[in-house]
Amino acid sequence: MSIRPALLIHVALLSSGLLSACATSRQIVVDYPKADTLPLTPIKGQSSVSSDDYYVQIVSEFAFKGDNALKTGCSDLGASYESGDLSAAVLFNVNNDALKLKRETSGFLYQATTGKCNFKLETKKVNLTPWLRLDAAKDTQVEYSFLTSNSQEANLSQLVGDINAASSLMALTGVGTGIAVMGQLAGSWVDASAAQPAVNKPSSSAKYSSETHNLPASVVLGSDGGHLNQSRLEVYEVVDGGMKAWASETKQLGELRVYPELQPSLLLKAAVEGVPDAHDLSLDELLRLPIQTPAGEIPLRQLIDQVDQAEKPNLQPDWQQYGEVENQCRRLKLVLKGLGFNRFDRNAVLYYFLSKSTDWKNFNISPQKAMTDAIRPRVLEQYRSKDFSGCLASEDYAAMQSMRLPVNSLQDWDSLTSSRQKKEGVISSVQSVGRQLVTALSHPENEEISRQLYPLVSTEKDGNGTVLLQNHLGNFGLESLLQLPIIPDEGVVISAAQFATVIAGLKVDSFSCVRPALEQGKPLANIGIVLFVDKPGSPREKGGALEFEVAQGKIIRLAFQHPSYRDFEHTIADYPDLGGCRIEADFLNKLH
Repeated sequence: MSIRPALLIHVALLSSGLLSACATSRQIVVDYPKADTLPLTPIKGQSSVSSDDYYVQIVSEFAFKGDNALKTGCSDLGASYESGDLSAAVLFNVNNDALKLKRETSGFLYQATTGKCNFKLETKKVNLTPWLRLDAAKDTQVEYSFLTSNSQEANLSQLVGDINAASSLMALTGVGTGIAVMGQLAGSWVDASAAQPAVNKPSSSAKYSSETHNLPASVVLGSDGGHLNQSRLEVYEVVDGGMKAWASETKQLGELRVYPELQPSLLLKAAVEGVPDAHDLSLDELLRLPIQTPAGEIPLRQLIDQVDQAEKPNLQPDWQQYGEVENQCRRLKLVLKGLGFNRFDRNAVLYYFLSKSTDWKNFNISPQKAMTDAIRPRVLEQYRSKDFSGCLASEDYAAMQSMRLPVNSLQDWDSLTSSRQKKEGVISSVQSVGRQLVTALSHPENEEISRQLYPLVSTEKDGNGTVLLQNHLGNFGLESLLQLPIIPDEGVVISAAQFATVIAGLKVDSFSCVRPALEQGKPLANIGIVLFVDKPGSPREKGGALEFEVAQGKIIRLAFQHPSYRDFEHTIADYPDLGGCRIEADFLNKLH
């Protein structure tokens, strides 16, 4: 490789954690950066990566690859160490204009004096940035400078120390101990933070050389996704032969890597297959999470309270007022985004904020409850209309669902509505015919009953105006009303006029609403039941149930039944409101 004189420094020795050797002189070389492309893997269930999926933190780390000092014969490690007059350092300058993020920190520092083993190498893993959302991290620029000097006046050790001290006091917001997240709102607080310690630059008389380069962007995003870049700076030692100027040897000491780390969430539990888990939490838990600020740790709730009054959300709105809750939800969403939180953390907080709203609970009704007849289709439509679209988009609901939070997306509501319509279609068809039957039978005039009943009934053998009549209610004089000697169990075909005579003879006082018959909890599409109560003096004073069977829109069978038939009374108790028909207990009591 080509070694440039401006990048060389004479040192005593170099080793693992301590660079070491016993040659007459030694030089350090930092090669130009090499970039490796790393895949940006989509979170499970997604085909591509969104710029709002991950947090990224850019990290610097030195990996030592040289010989151990003891192996090379240096036994008096660190003896008689003095302020170094031979030194080298790599400094990073991090900048993100959109977030007002500016930071300097060191990658490594090497110092040595004359003498066999008088040297020092300082390396450590350094977080060059706080946690940033991908869309913010893509604008982060990292610049590195390689400084070398053989002058005590340069004092790179003090320079590095001052830079690191100032860097550690950066005004960043953070989540949890040692974790920082930064967004545009946090950037405004950086400007207002306390003055940073002064950094003592080398004096103008100090002799040192430096070289500065930009590293490739760590995060690259495009319309088709994106990728990550890792930069590698290889560090070499060049050993000169002292009196033997022609003798030299080059060894790799290590590698300084600058790479991005990814995290899908900073607020939530451990991820399940890459997706954060937000179930079984509460708003209070999330708002109590510690956030790092220039003044120390404060709860997330207090951090939100520090937002400008015009933007600050009210975390205790009137939960019964849909419009107010929706508006405060949007404010909270914008504040969380401004603080730098990604879509998973934002939507976890928003979900538990909205969980106190009845409208939110109604919108996210379970499929089982949505199918109950206690909630009529028109009520479901009202639930669906309050979808918080002024705050949440479809991708927000998708994020909540991926975190195991029970919410209904647009597709879920389409499925709920379709299932309910199918059920209502089954119920409504039999109820429609049943309501026409009750209307006809409720008329006070016998002839009018016959006239209205005629088009409703039909049998295959005898045609329109006829119906098969069965009696399972007991002996209440049905044969006498029809002037028949006996009615077999399978029933008898009668005319509409004959059935009108039966109803008149029973002296029916009132009918209940019409309900479909149930079988294993599911409504039958072709059989309905209506209860009736008789007037005093009726041959059947307790009343009963009238079952009807429909085929091709016509009633083909009528059957007097006991109210307990098909477990009808218990069905009413289990399903008090079925197809909009609710039969109260006092009506049932009249049948006993």
